[in-house]
Amino acid sequence: MRTIAVTGGTGFVGTALCRALLASGSSVRIITRRRPAEPLEGAQYAVADFSDRESLARALAGADAAVHLAAALFCRSEKDFMRANAEGTANLVAAAGSVPSLKKLVYVSSLAAGGPSPADSPRTEDRPEAPVSFYGKSKLEGEKAVRGFQGGAFVILRPPIIYGRKDSGVSKIAEWVRKGVMVNAGSAGGRFSFVYIDDLVAAMLAALDTDRFDGKAFYVCEPRSYEWREFISMLAAGMGVKMPLMLPLPPAAVYAVGWLYEAVTALAGAEPVMNRDKAREAAAPNWTASPALWERTAGTAAWTPLAEGIKKTFS
Repeated sequence: MRTIAVTGGTGFVGTALCRALLASGSSVRIITRRRPAEPLEGAQYAVADFSDRESLARALAGADAAVHLAAALFCRSEKDFMRANAEGTANLVAAAGSVPSLKKLVYVSSLAAGGPSPADSPRTEDRPEAPVSFYGKSKLEGEKAVRGFQGGAFVILRPPIIYGRKDSGVSKIAEWVRKGVMVNAGSAGGRFSFVYIDDLVAAMLAALDTDRFDGKAFYVCEPRSYEWREFISMLAAGMGVKMPLMLPLPPAAVYAVGWLYEAVTALAGAEPVMNRDKAREAAAPNWTASPALWERTAGTAAWTPLAEGIKKTFS
């Protein structure tokens, strides 16, 4: 039985991956900063500090492969993003390289590492990376560290907006849709790519199970993109509620909201759920990617359409 180590295994994507790995007969070891109050049945847990390579090496010991999902999404400074996502990933890569049994590292990066796309074409792997946020820059630095993995093969996946049952992002949007109001942040005509959680899990499993993806980075998403209003309309329909009132919010206003969230949560000692970094991303209206390279390499183009994925999410 193979042992797969998973960082970020207590989160939305990580939990879905760990359940799928357990169902496939793999042994799962979740590497976390602290053991959860409600552990996943059948999974092992290893506590590690991402600033401590030795603790990471102990947590990875005996694993056959690792999937690195752990990341900071809402920091207050570029330094904090780099510490969490770039340095933390570099430490994990170094630790993985010291574990003789560990022969593959799958890194879940982000479309943000590539950057926004032009209005007329989705982002592809051969387009030079141009991240516009500190988060995107830190994930790209993480990719560079993964490419230096000495213990075996690596695969980098770059999903766009991830959604599914009990996810953190779309669920917050859904709360506002239920309240009957939603904003067009930045540009009302901006387009977005999406990937349903089951499709992303399938991509991670495929990356672990075969060597055809080794040594490359891939955008993984449904090939069709959607305007924000179209997405909100489909979301409302899937939830069985009325289309909300759509309010325009220009980039300067989004930035102000991000600053306010940071200030208020700093006083409360909490993590901001919106910040100036997300405002920088909102100022670039198109976040689309093409999965063509993944499809050619995988030999399949099986993606869940957004309407179907929303129906599954809220059924």
